[in-house]
Amino acid sequence: MTKDLEAILSDAKYIINNANNLPNPEDYLPIISKFPDILSQSDASFYEEIKRERLPFGEIKGYIDLDSIIIEGCSTFGNIEITRILDHLEKHVSNVIDIACKDIKGTIEQKDKIIKYFEMKGYEYKFLPNNIYGYKLNLNGEELKVPNLYGIYFYIEVKLPNNRKLYIVIDTEGNILIRKSGLEHTLYFENFELFSIIYKFFRYKEKDIKDLEEYEKYRDKIKEIINKGFSERDINNSRSLFGEKYTKIIRNWYKYLEKHPGSIYESLNNVFDKLFGRINNY
Repeated sequence: MTKDLEAILSDAKYIINNANNLPNPEDYLPIISKFPDILSQSDASFYEEIKRERLPFGEIKGYIDLDSIIIEGCSTFGNIEITRILDHLEKHVSNVIDIACKDIKGTIEQKDKIIKYFEMKGYEYKFLPNNIYGYKLNLNGEELKVPNLYGIYFYIEVKLPNNRKLYIVIDTEGNILIRKSGLEHTLYFENFELFSIIYKFFRYKEKDIKDLEEYEKYRDKIKEIINKGFSERDINNSRSLFGEKYTKIIRNWYKYLEKHPGSIYESLNNVFDKLFGRINNY
């Protein structure tokens, strides 16, 4: 295994060093595709070199106007995207703000707009290296760091006037994410808020259920998100991501509705019909 690892890392040196500057990461797939097996069979451990914390969305909004700096073709996603749309100021969200863009041009323009905004505000910021997330390996007594993302992306740390630190991740559709279990690709959704809600039914941990319950208080805005639906692009990306695992989403959705009669999420029925076919008899 050590010899295999040495050989692959030798071939992959350029890829690892330039993980965030690969316009066509698929060109390097023959090498990148070997990483999961090597990582899963070695003593590799995942790490991140940032200090995560949660803070009220209103605190972020007080210093950064996401509505004005997110450009067309890019979007935040996850809790912060839902919270931003709902304008739920008390909701605690991560200090890591993830943004996905549909192409490289958008990623670079998004980076430039964010930097221009920080400079206009006088905020202290810096670009972080491509290996702040990844896997640590021990090879012949030497610790190696292998980034877990490959393509075009930026990691930015910004220090707010109240001394809080936020981390901005600007990712591009098509980038390749490495996990021990395999490879994933960054996807961009035109209705990321709807996707972020649906993903909670896919993951469906206790925290996701609490979030879904909390968002019920914003019925009108949640209804707008659901009624907006998915574009053809979003439908294709959803099918690509979930595949046959969509049944897990439907099962958890039914579980939630059984415990929450009259839920606003009942209207997801039409979205799921378009995504996965008729589900009423599931």
